[in-house]
Amino acid sequence: MTDVLVYWRDYRQNWVRQFAGERGTFWHSNAKLLADLAPGDRLWMITSGANIGSDAKQAGFLVSIWGVGEVTQNPGDDPAYPPEEYRYRITADSEHTIRFDDPVPVDQILRPHGKDKTVSIGRFLQGPRKLNEDTIRLLRAAANPDLALKWLVGNKT
Repeated sequence: MTDVLVYWRDYRQNWVRQFAGERGTFWHSNAKLLADLAPGDRLWMITSGANIGSDAKQAGFLVSIWGVGEVTQNPGDDPAYPPEEYRYRITADSEHTIRFDDPVPVDQILRPHGKDKTVSIGRFLQGPRKLNEDTIRLLRAAANPDLALKWLVGNKT
């Protein structure tokens, strides 16, 4: 199983469109790392406080963990993500996706040591990256007990 950290720059805009039923839960990318994902892998989705209305506008927040359903070539049906720029589409597996009602502050885990806290977390998370076991443990710990409950019962809570 592969766990990948992704910075969700367009979180607010995408969230509204996805969950208003205007589009599925998709992630478009040109990154080879994401193209190589398989069902059962996970995307740990991070955004900045500015995207969630937090006073900590530059800080990083965990907003969801997507279970990968499938990775396909981008069919070009969303003009915001043309296939020339975004070759791949990752579709989330809703049964294995966790959405946090209250975004989890994780800036202290993800911001490189000594980096200016007034700079947006997005500057340090430009591309997707594999997570190691230590970082996964820290992210899970930060999200507890909400993560533990959702992991056990799914998104039914």
